[in-house]
Amino acid sequence: MTTNKLQFIRVLGGLALILLAACDRIEPPVAAEPTPITAPEGVLRSREAVLAFLRDGAAECVPAKQAKWTVEREAEAPQGFDVYRFLSSGCTMTITVPQSSEVTRYHVALGDGPTGFCWQAVVDAQGQVVLTGNEAQTDATLGNPALAYCEEHGYTYQVITSVGGRLCGMCVFNDNRACNAWAYFHGACTPENAAPLEQ
Repeated sequence: MTTNKLQFIRVLGGLALILLAACDRIEPPVAAEPTPITAPEGVLRSREAVLAFLRDGAAECVPAKQAKWTVEREAEAPQGFDVYRFLSSGCTMTITVPQSSEVTRYHVALGDGPTGFCWQAVVDAQGQVVLTGNEAQTDATLGNPALAYCEEHGYTYQVITSVGGRLCGMCVFNDNRACNAWAYFHGACTPENAAPLEQ
């Protein structure tokens, strides 16, 4: 081997060692932590108002004060609305707020699928529960978007009396299965996973 070839191999080997040494110092990319979703202050205030209201008089689907809640924002909310879904201890609370409205009101639907618990409220911007039950389902300020959404999709809106005597607005599908109208509006219940309508 010639001297030039030997020098070339030494230089090439030295460069390889330098590159290998540098690779040890390169930090692998760190996956970004998912950004926690934070609901707006008014949404959180309405959630707490409903929980306080229910703790004073209801025993169903009311997690303890120290319970942890997860929150997600509905990516495909019906046009003109923001929808936030909170989950804790088997209970689901969904809060809907119009994106543009003269008067800010929050529609709150609280439910527990296994027990059929169905409760709704309207909370004002100050965090006061102003309507509950059937009145909350048909609040003129919100214009009952759940009813309109159900009918816009070709289904029938019907108010039924649940086992506990509560009135619940249902979206009844063509095969006589149904979802709570607000659960259908929020995307939590669909024609594919709906249960048969119990009369």
